[in-house]
Amino acid sequence: MKSLKNNKKQTNANYYTKQIKLRLQSEKGITLIALIVTIIVLIILAGVSITNLTGEKGLTNQATTTSENAQKESIIEKIEADLLQEKIKTGNTPSKDKLKEIIQENEYNKGELGEDSFVTKDGEHTINYDEIIGWDK
Repeated sequence: MKSLKNNKKQTNANYYTKQIKLRLQSEKGITLIALIVTIIVLIILAGVSITNLTGEKGLTNQATTTSENAQKESIIEKIEADLLQEKIKTGNTPSKDKLKEIIQENEYNKGELGEDSFVTKDGEHTINYDEIIGWDK
């Protein structure tokens, strides 16, 4: 009786061992496929992310444009502050000639002042006088 129980236990053990081996073999295939699919998805996401960063309308170009606009606006605000100081000092709204004088005195420009605009000291921006508030147009 004991040997029959031992044989039965051994047969059950062999059966379960074979079942586990079969499962492991089949799961390796699924794991490999899952790994490949994951890698493909990551490659696609990386491509989309890189395009969003460096594309024509990408974040890098938008940041550069925003930075340039901020520099230009900063210069305009400095000129407007100088115009306000002049208005407080004299009590009159500065004329276009006074605006040009303030721009030259504070060296906001590069080269000669134009009739309707000037080029900033760094040479990167052209500012129209109409963009500046605080002078008598």
